[in-house]
Amino acid sequence: MSYSSKRTIASIVAGAIAIIAYIIYALSGRSPAPEDLKAWAITMLVFIGIAVALVVLVQVIFHFATAALMAAKEKGCDDKEIERNISSLMVEDEMDKLISLKSSHVGYIIAGIGFIAALVGLAAGITAVFALHILFGSFAAGSLIEGLISVHFYEKGVHSG
Repeated sequence: MSYSSKRTIASIVAGAIAIIAYIIYALSGRSPAPEDLKAWAITMLVFIGIAVALVVLVQVIFHFATAALMAAKEKGCDDKEIERNISSLMVEDEMDKLISLKSSHVGYIIAGIGFIAALVGLAAGITAVFALHILFGSFAAGSLIEGLISVHFYEKGVHSG
């Protein structure tokens, strides 16, 4: 499995943990009242901040673990050679850019569908808090699916057509 796939999987796992934590909180008795739009918006912003911090933390740990494993694997190499090998893994080439473009396209489509669904729901009479949850869920799902598609393209290949 490629370095990029492993890095993306680490981000997916961190994002999934944050989403699961939000769902557990939202379904618990400590969550805001169903009609309190401001409290739900603040809660979602807090969980977005937690998710960003968690993804950053997981990426830092992932990079340290990768460097440590590479150093252990290549015991005869000096520090500069190991640093060059790690740096070469992190270089983004045309394939990486194409994969990012194609996967983000799918993520944006999912987020857009969620936005339209929230608008249709509001027009049909759902509560604003439920529409907010639809938006939040569609953006979260779009992000996770974008990561899964990136891993698929890294492992199976991508065509520019």
